[in-house]
Amino acid sequence: MSMENLQNNPIERQRSSPQLEMANEINLAFAVKEITVTGEENIRQIPKGARVVVLTTHMTDLDVPLAIHALAERLDLAVMNLSTHHKFSGPKGEMPTNIGIRFAGKSNFLPIDYHKDKTGKKSPKAFNPENFEMATEAIKKGKTIVTAAHNPSRKPLQNLEGVKGGYGGVYLALLNNAWVLPVASVLDRPTGMYESMLKTVIKDRPNASVAIGRPFQLAHIEGIEHFTELQKKKNLTEAERAEFSRLANALRERSQVVMEHLSQQLVTHNE
Repeated sequence: MSMENLQNNPIERQRSSPQLEMANEINLAFAVKEITVTGEENIRQIPKGARVVVLTTHMTDLDVPLAIHALAERLDLAVMNLSTHHKFSGPKGEMPTNIGIRFAGKSNFLPIDYHKDKTGKKSPKAFNPENFEMATEAIKKGKTIVTAAHNPSRKPLQNLEGVKGGYGGVYLALLNNAWVLPVASVLDRPTGMYESMLKTVIKDRPNASVAIGRPFQLAHIEGIEHFTELQKKKNLTEAERAEFSRLANALRERSQVVMEHLSQQLVTHNE
């Protein structure tokens, strides 16, 4: 969508669901001490009526909640999270997190395909463009989508060195001609993901810093709207295989751009 069309069909900015905000603040109250937010002025740089995708770090399981804390008063957020969080019971479900998103409002969350094995170990499935159809519909209704820019690490991280970006958020932004708002979060000591985080925060809650970066648009990829169609097709011609490879490489390059923005925010924070 061109900026001219966006002006003809403006998205009105409004704050997030009170239910999401309340549940998120309760969650953070148990997990962190103080939260410092910088870069709030960058939200005002988003063009009026523009669509927005927030891409966050995911160095701990607190990064996305911290981004919600920083943005919820100014943007109407919907959060992309693990598909296992959307099932209450069964081998592929997670009761505690499912109760959590029910408390925060299920309509504020959109699932991304994840696999959970018999031991409970979770891992992302192959990139599935269909995961982003619901997110596209939410964007059309004025929602700002929040999703991690990369897969979570199994070890606590303090920077993004060697971390590869994911396709999902980049694909969503390009498909909707959306602006990217990068948000990086840092804790003052290693915390890790859910299981190790619980052990850490019970002993001593960390302080958190959230850096909101300047919004930017990714360079357009010609033909990106055909990516899903090509991925679904079973028997690609030689020309179609070449086109699919071109699109995938272009997505990888755009993902790297996002990771560079987030890395720079972390460097600036640590200076």
